[in-house]
Amino acid sequence: MKKKKVTKVLSIIAIVIVVLVIGASVALGWMVADQVVYQNKNNDTVGNSLTQLEDWGYDLEAFKRKYDSIGNEITVTAEDGNECPATYFDNGGDAVVILVHGAGGDRVFTYPLAEQYFLRGYDVIAHDQRGSGVNPDGRVTFGILESLDVRALVKYAREELGKEKVIVHGQSMGGQTTALYASNVTPGDANAADAVICDSPVPGMEFMLRSVFGDDDPEAMYGAMSDYLMFTGGVVMKLAYGVDYKKGDTIKEVEKDKLPTQIIVSDQDKTCPREKVEEVYDHVGSDIKSEFHVDCEHIKGVFDCPDEYMRQVKEFLDPLGL
Repeated sequence: MKKKKVTKVLSIIAIVIVVLVIGASVALGWMVADQVVYQNKNNDTVGNSLTQLEDWGYDLEAFKRKYDSIGNEITVTAEDGNECPATYFDNGGDAVVILVHGAGGDRVFTYPLAEQYFLRGYDVIAHDQRGSGVNPDGRVTFGILESLDVRALVKYAREELGKEKVIVHGQSMGGQTTALYASNVTPGDANAADAVICDSPVPGMEFMLRSVFGDDDPEAMYGAMSDYLMFTGGVVMKLAYGVDYKKGDTIKEVEKDKLPTQIIVSDQDKTCPREKVEEVYDHVGSDIKSEFHVDCEHIKGVFDCPDEYMRQVKEFLDPLGL
């Protein structure tokens, strides 16, 4: 009799422990998912762009004086209903470049790159990614949902602006968005660009999260705690927010990319390491692809050596008639 009572008590204790562990895992997973998806909830993405451009010595006021007059506000609706805000700069060109900014900023951060395209006769569309600027969708999904806005912008450029030549150029997480976009469109469709350029693309959603969890320590990034956080956060992210971080695996997804693609590698990059960006390039499935290196920090090529940067870009675009 006593043995049965002890067994019963131990069973109850075991059940309580399991319930507590599951409850704690769900709570932790929810916290991780919420912090990832709504990472910009209290982040001044507009102010961040202004501060970064100032720190890097870019004269934004000069840009505005010169180009504000050709900028027009537009809004496109993505297939999931999100209304994406953008600025269309009508420079009188026969080709338009859609610029995709990185994490933590807004469309204004792409203006130095826009200026380089203006100087070479292109029109430009700069937009706010989801979770940034005035985009109404507050979620950050590392290009998974953001790529839907890019699809809508490309279609708008073709059908509303009448552009036969459309290019998408993304930086950092914008490069990841661009890569995922290119991997999920069919060449020749209205929403498919003629070429894409990915400057220092984030190599994957999981990689970036593990970098945070492991504080960039390679061993900790793939240790037990990081595995646990990835699992619990991933489950909640998928069930509660409909986001599967595996679909944000840039290196794997680009195997499906059939658009002409250029990958830009920043050799001093500590955010998206050189070897990971090179791995993105190696896996690009397109028959037309190119890679070039700039000896600079993360996405600073267009700031540090704009002429060389754009020379390489043009060497990619010109043979395509773009």
